[in-house]
Amino acid sequence: MKFLGALAPRTRRVVFAAIAVVIVAVVAIVATLIVRDSAVDSDGPANASIERPENPYEQARTLGVTLTLQAYTDALRDADAGAALAQLDPSADAALRTKTEISAAGVEELPLTTFEYRLSDSRDFERLVPPQIQETLDAAGSVDSWVAPVQLRYAYAGIDSKTVVVDIPMVMARYSDGWRIVAEAAPLFGEPPAAGQVWQFPDPTAQQVATSPGESLVLSNGTDRGFADSIAGQLPAAVTAVSRFWGTKWPQSVGAIAAATDDEFLSITGAGADDARAAAAVTVYTGIDRPEGAAPVAVGQRVVFTPQAAQLDSANLAVVLRHEVFHIAARTATAEKAAVWVTEAVAEYVGRQGTYTDLAQAAPELAEQIAVSGPPVDLPSDADFAPSNPDAAVSYQSSWSVAAFIAEKFGEDKLRNFYVALAGADQPVDPALVVAAQDTVSRLVLKISREELVRQWGEWLTAQIR
Repeated sequence: MKFLGALAPRTRRVVFAAIAVVIVAVVAIVATLIVRDSAVDSDGPANASIERPENPYEQARTLGVTLTLQAYTDALRDADAGAALAQLDPSADAALRTKTEISAAGVEELPLTTFEYRLSDSRDFERLVPPQIQETLDAAGSVDSWVAPVQLRYAYAGIDSKTVVVDIPMVMARYSDGWRIVAEAAPLFGEPPAAGQVWQFPDPTAQQVATSPGESLVLSNGTDRGFADSIAGQLPAAVTAVSRFWGTKWPQSVGAIAAATDDEFLSITGAGADDARAAAAVTVYTGIDRPEGAAPVAVGQRVVFTPQAAQLDSANLAVVLRHEVFHIAARTATAEKAAVWVTEAVAEYVGRQGTYTDLAQAAPELAEQIAVSGPPVDLPSDADFAPSNPDAAVSYQSSWSVAAFIAEKFGEDKLRNFYVALAGADQPVDPALVVAAQDTVSRLVLKISREELVRQWGEWLTAQIR
């Protein structure tokens, strides 16, 4: 061992790794069995590609990290902050320690049917631990390190029929007594951190709400539960209103989060500061599961409200809630890169139904613009909806008015079919193809050209403000 002590830290890790190959050959067999058994999860999208470590060193490393992640998971489930903190490396920063302590207090307060940190089955590529982190670990006596492909897997009762999988690669370090969690890796490589979770913020709570035939859940943080109560009280009516327009072939359940702070909203949604200031709520999801022979399922859908939304009166909260619930209902029929104007048009139409008597009341900025310069001469474009656009409100009102016109002139069934046909495909990049796609859908569904649609919509708008 004197020979090993004379080597540089990186060389020493290589020698220890070589020794580990010999020593842990039997343990590696156990590691393979444990990891293979832990990967059996019929609803986990991460199981599409399984690549097992092939050498004893990698198998032993997988076992060691798996045991640490399991101990971390168990401690958080058991509300044992001390045991959870014991799985962190001494060099782990204050933010990770605070998040761990808060999570240990919060996980047990929420109706989680699944909760675990574990290694992903995928081993696509490996990254080297950043040099500054590695130097700290070397100085502390670490004999190995790994940017491990860790996943958080969780599900809430009632709203998650599929396990939500969040990739959280972590820097792990090995010592003589096992592996420790050093840091979440993404920010170290200049990448966005993983989405935040409600239990990672103080004082989480959950209210289960019957939205027949589904079940919904309102999650919140902090001591003021009034806004969460308001959301819960309006959810059943919002689900009913959306189903009346869209139909009942969606789960009719909603996960809603009332963010207590701007930091919480930004962390959970990944939104920018402009979005936080411009919107009362946004809808997020982690992906679409499309099982063969079964209906697609949107995974991890949540309506997330900004703290400022708590200032909404009851009528405006109802509009926002119906708008966002429509996005949830229509998610699996909506392409990822669908035209923003049509997705917002129909959501606004469903949200605003029954809340106005004339155009000026429903869309005051649009009505003012029409009075001054006449109706729009074209359909809205995606750029018009940017939070930085000072006329974004007019864009939302304009898109709503297209949907309101189609519903009045052609009927709600045609509006729904128009949405499915246009929003069901990604919007082309080429502007000429955008126009062509809109023209095709208009002719197919409404039996008129896009040009005629714009003309009739303009006439309808002009008549509305007379």
